Amino acid sequence: MLLVGGRVYMNDMRVLDSGNLRVHWLLRRRPRVLRFYKIGDIEKHVVGVKSALRSREIGVYVHIPYCRATCMFCPYFRQVIRSREELDAYLEAVLREVELYGRILRDLDLKVVEIHVGGGTPSLAPPRFYRNLYDKLSEFFTIRTGIGIEANPEDLQNPSLVEEYYASGVDEISIGVQSFDERALKSIGRRHKPGENERAVAHCLRAGFKWINVDVMFLTPNIKGYVELKFEDKLSIFTRDLEVAHELGVHQITYYPTVIPKGSPGYKLVELSRVSQEVDLIDKFVEAAIDFGERHKLHLVRVYSLSRRPYEYATVNLEMVGPLLGFGAGAWSNTGYYQYINIHSVNGYVKMVGESRFPAVYSRVLKENTATWRVFFDQLSTGRVMYRVFSDLGIKPSIGVKLLLKLMELSGLAIRAGGGYVLTKRGMVEVYKSVINYVIEIPVKATRMFIQHSDPDKAPQELVL
Repeated sequence: MLLVGGRVYMNDMRVLDSGNLRVHWLLRRRPRVLRFYKIGDIEKHVVGVKSALRSREIGVYVHIPYCRATCMFCPYFRQVIRSREELDAYLEAVLREVELYGRILRDLDLKVVEIHVGGGTPSLAPPRFYRNLYDKLSEFFTIRTGIGIEANPEDLQNPSLVEEYYASGVDEISIGVQSFDERALKSIGRRHKPGENERAVAHCLRAGFKWINVDVMFLTPNIKGYVELKFEDKLSIFTRDLEVAHELGVHQITYYPTVIPKGSPGYKLVELSRVSQEVDLIDKFVEAAIDFGERHKLHLVRVYSLSRRPYEYATVNLEMVGPLLGFGAGAWSNTGYYQYINIHSVNGYVKMVGESRFPAVYSRVLKENTATWRVFFDQLSTGRVMYRVFSDLGIKPSIGVKLLLKLMELSGLAIRAGGGYVLTKRGMVEVYKSVINYVIEIPVKATRMFIQHSDPDKAPQELVL
């Protein structure tokens, strides 16, 4: 047993490998089946992309799956880089895919309001790629934003290179520091050191990036015979990480727990009973982050993200609502009512695009009710649900949405605010856990499923999640 804040908790030896966080009954994931259908008729796919755009303002997401090494608990689609030539060929394919879609969408006068690049490790791509990406997008769309990329601290140690990224059109950056404590970094298998984290932030600030986010990880695992920390030490490390990030001057801090998904290299340690996490104590970390934000008068832009201003660095948040066009192997897109997924194979992607074929392999139509709930849960993750957002998107909130909000109010998870509802502190914690459960149960599991069926010639007609 463990005594925390006057309360006794049972020692929790589980790991966060499925949607097993205990969450308020109102926010538990409803059992449902997601069906993805193989794209056979390309003309029909093109019509689906063009006709289902929710608005003329779109987001762009580019996926660069390459990494120098595979992180121990990474749940995402990625591939270890083998040569610079291989990376260059992939980046050329991304530009080619932009052109394929740009040609069919050119006449719609679309305006790009977000460009974010995730991975993988986008900072492996040379700065010139981002200038080429911006120029290629500009051929077909009106660009009203700079580019945001995710970066590994190891790639930001040269101040001249950092400045070159900024000069190439990258004005937002999200640095995967994960922790400023060497013990925490060791437990998740990260190679960079706390000093490299601090230098990376300093170089980005000096270069003049408009917006700098850092990712901070908590609920790091105990690995028998390697790294074993007490809960109190982990909580202290996390709160100190938040303080250090804020003191360094970053604009935004995003915090999330270590997930140990089946299929990751580190899951073998789970099977050997060598890894454990205090899963039932996740509330304490989230509460500590919320309290930190209140003390420093930061904006809670998402239940997992604190910001100095009411602005956020975000990668694929638009994928929930749309329209978001995703480019690259493994990218997901959502026009608002039509969702499609690119092939989860680097070689297959490069081959398809090289043959002037759209690399989307699976899709599904999002019905009005589904779109409504996606808008609702996207809003919920911001800590508030405002009815005007629905009307701005041309969506009418369903009776089910209104009923759930009322029940959340009666349960102390939300309170009425002008034109909608705002989450209470308890509500923020419960929604946070609900978001993590969703990420593990849908995107993470779906990614594993799409990787297993990455050969378009052998892919089944229907995939069910």
